Amino acid sequence: MDAPVLELEAGQAPGVFKEAVQVLAGKPTEAQVVQALGDLQAACDADLEQACQFLKEQSLPPARIQGWVTHPKERSLSFRSEYAVVVLQCRIDVDEHVRDCQVIEDGSGQPSQHLIAQLGESRYRPWSLAGHAAATSYGFNFNLRYGGPSDDELSLEQKLGWARLRVAHFPQSGGAWANLAMQLAVHTPEDPDYPKVLAQAYALAPRFQWIATEMAWHRVQAGQYAAALMALRPVIRRSVMGEHPNPYVLETAAAAHFGLKQCPEALAEQRKAVELLPAEWPAPERERFQSKLQEYQAACATP
Repeated sequence: MDAPVLELEAGQAPGVFKEAVQVLAGKPTEAQVVQALGDLQAACDADLEQACQFLKEQSLPPARIQGWVTHPKERSLSFRSEYAVVVLQCRIDVDEHVRDCQVIEDGSGQPSQHLIAQLGESRYRPWSLAGHAAATSYGFNFNLRYGGPSDDELSLEQKLGWARLRVAHFPQSGGAWANLAMQLAVHTPEDPDYPKVLAQAYALAPRFQWIATEMAWHRVQAGQYAAALMALRPVIRRSVMGEHPNPYVLETAAAAHFGLKQCPEALAEQRKAVELLPAEWPAPERERFQSKLQEYQAACATP
């Protein structure tokens, strides 16, 4: 859900939070609901736990409530590719209709048109905050396969080739650049193209958690600590929300704060990162997080 971007100091957050909750307790217009969302997100980003908790409990994402979207199953002459990614950016209105779909990525034969038609006949619960619905931009991603090998059967060269082909055909797709960046990070992080690919992915999708965190980590390694925190700002507080909190976001923030000699913030973020590590996480990784916390504690205790 896109909302007005607002930056708050910690002392401003409680008042903004209180006002937003009061608005939502009444009968707000759709515009007021969107404004309240921006205020609550800003308060959460300013470390107001109440705001983060409110967003976690009171935000309801869109969900399909009627209809189905089926993939084209039969290969025709127009479908020459064995595999295609279709990415659509649509709007889900308060009347539960999906409208104004823009094609971000498509396949041979334009399977997007088949999918858009079905989405138009479906019904989706709109996004809502504290029970108040508002129209929202919503992305749909479809992976279409017409035979051929599965992802697990593709060679590394084929996976990277497919990822590069996506960005070549759809250079404005943040998802395509993010996919290529993730493939390079996992398989060939030393690739000389990786920094440029990551930068382009970040330019197109700065709020994508993995991209923001990876960009911040690279900035930390380059000694650009303040810039690292700027990259993390849209995702850091909300990284502890939901069912799967991300300790790596907090670990990166801790490293940036430590680089800025902000010991209280570095220790707080690293402690939280340690706490958020799942119990089933590999022991070496848990030990690495704990060791980094001890390193910060020792350095910060030195006069």
